Amino acid sequence: MKKHPRLAGAVIAALAASPAFSGQEQFLPSEKAAAILADGVPWSALAPDGKALKVTLEKDGTGSIRGPMPFALSVTWTVKDDVMCISGKMGTRCLRFRSVPGGLQGWDGDKPDLKFSR
Repeated sequence: MKKHPRLAGAVIAALAASPAFSGQEQFLPSEKAAAILADGVPWSALAPDGKALKVTLEKDGTGSIRGPMPFALSVTWTVKDDVMCISGKMGTRCLRFRSVPGGLQGWDGDKPDLKFSR
């Protein structure tokens, strides 16, 4: 049996770089995350501090957030490079997303942020 060290090295490197073997899932393209989240149907969003929010994003870049306050806040959203930014009176959050069971987990840099689920 012939040995092919270069081929074996390439296969090992490819496997080590794949998300399944490296232990890290890839982030979704920001356009895909936006298409999933901006469907006009409310999402439950859990903030890192434990606050529960209801977030509704529309395809036209608008939306609303309901949370601990008794009224809805208007927001806008945009896709910028590899992030989706949600902006409102309380500031702007630009997040990358990974698929999780039942929804999407938002990431702010290397920290988990808003988790969207239904």
